[in-house]
This record gives sequence, structure tokens and C-alpha cells, in this order.
Amino acid sequence: MGQGQSKSELLYQQVSYGNSDGIKTLHREGAGLEYMDKEGKTPLIVACMNPELYNVAKTLIELGANVNAYRPGRHAGTPLHHAAKRGLESIVKLLLLHGANPLILNDDCQTALEVARAKGNANVVRAIESHICLFSGWLREFHGPGFLEVVAPNLVSRKVWAVVLPVGSRVLTRPYKLELAVYYTLQDARPRTLVALWKANLEEPKLRQSEPSVAISDKTTKTRLKFGPASENDRQQLTWFSNACKGIPQHFCKIMCLQFHQQRPLLLKTQNWLWLSMLLFSMPFRRGQAFLMPNQTLKQALLSVE
Repeated sequence: MGQGQSKSELLYQQVSYGNSDGIKTLHREGAGLEYMDKEGKTPLIVACMNPELYNVAKTLIELGANVNAYRPGRHAGTPLHHAAKRGLESIVKLLLLHGANPLILNDDCQTALEVARAKGNANVVRAIESHICLFSGWLREFHGPGFLEVVAPNLVSRKVWAVVLPVGSRVLTRPYKLELAVYYTLQDARPRTLVALWKANLEEPKLRQSEPSVAISDKTTKTRLKFGPASENDRQQLTWFSNACKGIPQHFCKIMCLQFHQQRPLLLKTQNWLWLSMLLFSMPFRRGQAFLMPNQTLKQALLSVE
């Protein structure tokens, strides 16, 4: 051991070497996992900044490293922020799988998702959004005169990828505020449109008409967005979208539909406990908001049966 070096500092040094076995040995000998260097980086943060250190990050997490350790300063944040900034999709998924909170803001007031969007890392954007969203799917957005929507809908509409998800906050209290992100393609990292649903008006959905639609009026930008199903035979997708804007997850609707038709309990197999936490023990819902509860509490509450 070097002069003046603690075991925790030695463990920190082993991260850059990619020495998972050395990390395990030092930890067994009492080395801590949360040593911070002069820049505020913990061993896990260092591992999450390098694509070659995935196995080291996995080892640290399995040993109990704090996946939400916070590094103060500009362009900093949690391990998830650092991985998202560098487009490290596999490490992002690893962190999310082990409870990393994607709604924490860094000192630049950005979530890891917003960092990934700003850096153009579409793969990471998709990974985080799929983990926390209440809805994601293809819809048709109308953008022309109303009379043309009936006679030539394809001329005044385009297919878009729509995502309804909670937004980050300094104080993560319930209910969480929701936003709608609209993309032209799945290769886009930055949404074409962002709507703060808690500042918008969701008009009464027209789901039973020959041309079903859902309209949202954005009070901030004074614009109105109108969506229809991506295909004529996919009205259910529009219903899920409308419900998500009210705070009811798409997956909840699917589960309830299956349970209704099968008349038996459904085996739930998912790692996405965040959206599940939005649907259990979470009434009442309010437009543009959703409630969350601790993931571990939810896991204990769920019973999976065949």
C-alpha cells in the first residue's frame, strides 16, 4: 500500500486498470466503494465514463456501489449522466436495471435523458425513454387544414414516434409532471416537439368517430397538436396514448386488457419497475401528472403467478 493511501483509494485506482478481481479483494478487506477523487468522481462514476469498463461497473454495482452517487459541478451528475453523455448504451441499461434514478437533475438542470438528447445519442435516448415512459409508439400527426383530414389524410399528416414520460425535478415529489416528446424517426435524439402536459389541455378524445383523434392544446406555445392512429385498424394505440397523457401507463392498459379477456392473473415479467410503480397504489391521477413509489416496495407488493 502506498504511503498515505487508504484501501478505498487503492480500490479506486484499480478501476482504471480494469481490475475487477483486485476490486473484490480490496472490498473484502474493508475498502469502501464511495471514495471520491479531487474532482468528485467515485469508482462507479469513473467506470461509467469508459466503454471498456462495463464489467468493472457491473462488479462495483454488485458489491453495493451507489448507482445514484452525485458528482457536483458543471457537466457532471450521477453515473447515469456520465454514461448517457458518452452514448454508452450498455452501461446505461446496466444502471437502470439496478435502480439508477433517471429523473435526477445535474448542476446544469438536466436529466440523463436531456444530456443524451443534447449529445445526439439516440440509442441512449431510446433506452432511457423505454425504461420510464408511460407510452411510446407510432401515431399520425395532422398538420394541415381540417377539411383535408377527411378527404386526403395522408397529404396532411405524418407518422411520428410519440413518448409520454415524467420529467426531472430538483425535488422528486409525487405526483411527477409529464411531458410529451414527438420524434420524426427513431434515429432522432432530439424531439421535434416537447409539450409540458401539466401546462397543456387534453381535449376530449374522439375515439368512436370514423376518424378517431386526440388533440392537445399547448398553453405555453399557443399551439394545438392533433394525433390519429398510425394505421386505420390501430385505434387501441390512440386510446393508450390518451390514457398516458392523463397519467395511466400504456402497459397498465395492456395488462388489464389481457386479464379481462383471459379471466386469470397475468405473469408479469419486466425490469421496468418504474412504470409499474405508476400504476399501483397511485390513485387519483391528474392530467399531466403521475405518482411513483419506491421500486423495492413495489417489487415486494407484486405477486407473479401463472
